[in-house]
Amino acid sequence: MTTGTKKRIVGGTVIGIVALLLFINSQLENSSLQQQETGLATTRPWQIEVRPDGLSRVFGITLGETTLGTVQTHFRDGGEMRMFVSPFNRVSVEVFFKSVDLDGIRGKIVLLLDPGEETLGAMLERGTRTKPMPDGGRKISLHPEDRAQLRYTPVGAITYLPTTDLDASVIQQRFGEPERRIPDREAEGVVHWLYPYLGLDIALNEGGKEIFQYVPPREFERLLEGFGKPFD
Repeated sequence: MTTGTKKRIVGGTVIGIVALLLFINSQLENSSLQQQETGLATTRPWQIEVRPDGLSRVFGITLGETTLGTVQTHFRDGGEMRMFVSPFNRVSVEVFFKSVDLDGIRGKIVLLLDPGEETLGAMLERGTRTKPMPDGGRKISLHPEDRAQLRYTPVGAITYLPTTDLDASVIQQRFGEPERRIPDREAEGVVHWLYPYLGLDIALNEGGKEIFQYVPPREFERLLEGFGKPFD
């Protein structure tokens, strides 16, 4: 999907896919993580627990509650942490894990952290280096003290890219019929299967790998803002 644009959640919405894939492709090699003895990394992509308060739990991570430090401990990997500023000046902090084994299904995981707008602004000012991105945004190297502090920050959303190709029939069998199917306006051959009650957007790619985005179900409407128009 290098010619298209992947929708990446930033500042409470979804923006182009390309920035996320450029970040992922910039990692030169995949690292193998040991199989976890804890339950955090032993759930599958379709095992989503939705709570009465509108939060959800997937891969053992409760969105909005589980901290980065907890995930790092159980993945036994600190991940690759970067701050991004979109072309629209939306700021986000993401942590990229090159290879995570989820009950035999290996894939890449990107965690979107939720430290709050005020904290994001302060971290941006303390950034140690800025690198321009092809989409017009910027990648910021965080100050070491901010990197340490982010261990206590909850995970706000998850992007999951399985190594195994999951076609439409497998996805429908595991997740059921989506509430909506929306073709991506920028990435040819990509269709978003939307499951609002699960807080899930699955981008099916005819010519490549699928991309799963998980948000708390109560915040799913934020994700729809990235498609640029309202839906009934």
